[in-house]
Amino acid sequence: MDLNIQENVELSSLTTFKIGGSARYFVEIYSGDDLKKAFSWINDKGLDYFILGGGSNTIFGDGTYPGVVMKLSIMGLETTKDDDNFSTIRVGAGEDWDVLVKRTVEMNLSGMEALSGIPGNTGASPVQNIGAYGQEAKDTIESVEAYDTKDNNFVKLSNSDCQFSYRDSIFKSKHKGRYIICYVSFKLSKQHNGIPHYKDVINYFNELNIKQPSLMQIREAILEIRNNKFVNPLIMPNAGSFFKNPIVQKEVAEKIMLQHPEIKPYPEDTKIFPNPNGTYKIAAGWLIQEAGFKGVEFEKVRIDPDHALVLENKGGATQKDLMELVDKTRAKVLEIFDIELEIEPVIL
Repeated sequence: MDLNIQENVELSSLTTFKIGGSARYFVEIYSGDDLKKAFSWINDKGLDYFILGGGSNTIFGDGTYPGVVMKLSIMGLETTKDDDNFSTIRVGAGEDWDVLVKRTVEMNLSGMEALSGIPGNTGASPVQNIGAYGQEAKDTIESVEAYDTKDNNFVKLSNSDCQFSYRDSIFKSKHKGRYIICYVSFKLSKQHNGIPHYKDVINYFNELNIKQPSLMQIREAILEIRNNKFVNPLIMPNAGSFFKNPIVQKEVAEKIMLQHPEIKPYPEDTKIFPNPNGTYKIAAGWLIQEAGFKGVEFEKVRIDPDHALVLENKGGATQKDLMELVDKTRAKVLEIFDIELEIEPVIL
């Protein structure tokens, strides 16, 4: 076997949070053939495994992971279908997500522009159905090619097969760990969707008096808005939004609005979003702020003083430090609002 399987590899440098011990084994995967060889070796030895992409959504433990960490570096982008209205592109799981978005904008294809600036690799986009500013990955994903670890073969899953929902899919819930994503195909429009229906973006273009921005102008707007909201992990290690925005029943949202009459449902405000099915999405950052945890520090971690949804490693933090602050934050939000915050990154 010609795979370069390394031993006792330090993991913290492979994630944006810069937390973690080491991996007993580590291997980088560049093709489907590599993946088959790696699983043959893993199965022979009876080892556990973990799939690592860009490391922006992973928090490793402080000790040694006893199995194999496989970093997916399957690359490539090709146009597989093209007509007057749409282009379908097939993208390797190891491609950087934001680089991909930039390329689609330069190709004058619409559907991803509002997802600019999201860290991580393309293979992660279907797993948690990444979304921002009115767009979600599920809106453009046509199919996913993956290695089925149960049946030991490669499969192609349609959009409906993936069972996408808010920040979720079969890859994260129903069949977690079964499928290793190798390629994702996106169907993108040659017709512009216009300004994303999101208050911050609408206000941005209203201030500039731009009625019909180009895709590149929309991308630049999204990047500027994100840069004002999120802390660059190269400056302060973090994993972006640490908690999902919780989905609650109508009566819970009404109770919150009764207790806080200063907030109104979207589009008047951005803290409470009504959903078509009658539920409401609540801004997790606002809940944390109201719980008094914005800017709180514990050991070597903190909640950002400007952006309560971002937890940060001040330097040399451990997973234990992080999870103690997480547990305290969740407990206080639960006490005040009777809402349980759900962690977004994968905690290993």
